[in-house]
Amino acid sequence: MDNTGKASGTNRRRRRLRAEERRESILNAANTVFGQSGYDTVRIDDVAAAAGISKALIYEHFRSKQELYAELMNRAALEMLDRIVSAGSQPDAAGVERLERGARAGFMFVAEKPDAFQMFVRDVTDPEVAKQQAALRRGAVAAMVGLMEMEPADTRTGLERRNLEQLAEMVVGGFYALSDWWLRNNDADASELVSMMVSFMWLGLGRMQEGERWGPLSLRGNNVADAEHDSHERLASPGPPV
Repeated sequence: MDNTGKASGTNRRRRRLRAEERRESILNAANTVFGQSGYDTVRIDDVAAAAGISKALIYEHFRSKQELYAELMNRAALEMLDRIVSAGSQPDAAGVERLERGARAGFMFVAEKPDAFQMFVRDVTDPEVAKQQAALRRGAVAAMVGLMEMEPADTRTGLERRNLEQLAEMVVGGFYALSDWWLRNNDADASELVSMMVSFMWLGLGRMQEGERWGPLSLRGNNVADAEHDSHERLASPGPPV
């Protein structure tokens, strides 16, 4: 029996596995280096030194520093969004519970993979990398809009698609900013951040779900009187002469 073909196939699989393992080791090393030092200051030589390999070997897997960084950002963003959406879209989640679960999943990702999170929120000078960061953020906003649209239609009365996008921009921006603060003040507990974010967001979103609107949005047929606005107006107006 001729085992030449079988042996050849086995060798190819082994080479492929070794190549995949090498690629992963490069990505792991680059994740740490970029996360700690940022895109602009890191050189391929730095990644090679962290991975314990030659620069030439890195170029066998990635054409440039930009391509390496782009893959790391994509992987990080997709994993984080998957965690948030999976947590927030569970069948028994609704309202504030949906927001809390999504926020907790997001902060847990930041806690477990701070270097990965840093890569797609840190400022960079490379316009292509900055463009990709913006695209990833738009993806996060779209995912948040999708979660909001899982809520019953009557809780979104008077809110058009663009209003949901506006709300999602604020939620995503708040999460990014608070996570960045956390990485600089790591004595805080994740539960504190979840509570702060959900309290801030839900005190507003919860009242909007009950039909309250402020300013122009209150004119879209929600049958909500601007009692609070009138109260502020009365407080700001001078009283009758004594």
